[in-house]
Amino acid sequence: MRYRPLLAILLALCLSVFAFRAEAAKAPLTYDQIRNTGKAAICPSVSDNARGRIEVPRGGSLKLTDVCFQPVQIEVEEEKRNGEKEFIKAKNIMISAATLGPIKAEVTPKDGALELKVVDGITFQPTTGQMPRRELVPFLFSVKDLVATAPGSAIDPSTDFEGEFLVPGYHSSSFLDPRGRGSNTGYDTAVGLQAAKDDFATNRKVDEVSQGKMSLRIARVDPSTGEMAGSFVSIQPSSTEQGAMEPHTVRVQGLFYARLAES
Repeated sequence: MRYRPLLAILLALCLSVFAFRAEAAKAPLTYDQIRNTGKAAICPSVSDNARGRIEVPRGGSLKLTDVCFQPVQIEVEEEKRNGEKEFIKAKNIMISAATLGPIKAEVTPKDGALELKVVDGITFQPTTGQMPRRELVPFLFSVKDLVATAPGSAIDPSTDFEGEFLVPGYHSSSFLDPRGRGSNTGYDTAVGLQAAKDDFATNRKVDEVSQGKMSLRIARVDPSTGEMAGSFVSIQPSSTEQGAMEPHTVRVQGLFYARLAES
């Protein structure tokens, strides 16, 4: 009987240690804890048991923060000998630097549906896929200005958004090639071909913007924490090297995460 107080003290100490470790695990990681570990390329996750529902207020909006798009698989469309096209799996050689985020977005009700709009954040990232034959396919993985819609009035595990986004040029307009050509430098073609530049379109540097399409599926929603997670599939063109080559069609599949911003 005289050992009961001692056992109670030891039990309380053990519980306090476990509670401290749990709180420490939930705390944001520091730069030194993330650097050179690859954790920066991993989106947060939500429990598989989270099957809740988050209502979108009428006349209002839901503000999302820490939105994250993590590419898991990259495929490049190729034409076979019989003329048919198929997607070939490519290796992401920049997997530790391809995840997009943090991003801010808004979900608003519109015409009896929900509209998801990306409004700010790191929305594009240079990425390179390596084909089985060692060919490199550079592209700008992007969700810039994404506007997607889904039927319904609330976000739940059956919500599927579909929409389009912008894909800026892989190189910025101030990029110069080895001959000093750029799209906004006043020197966009080789000197010897100035008179016939219209006949040599691939010699002229352009800063084009293209479009991509995305399907975003919500699979888990936790109303208690305001978190949601799912998967996405996007299709976009690869880099044209400022108009010097024909683009490939790239399909990116990956994971999605977001949480409600604190009001």
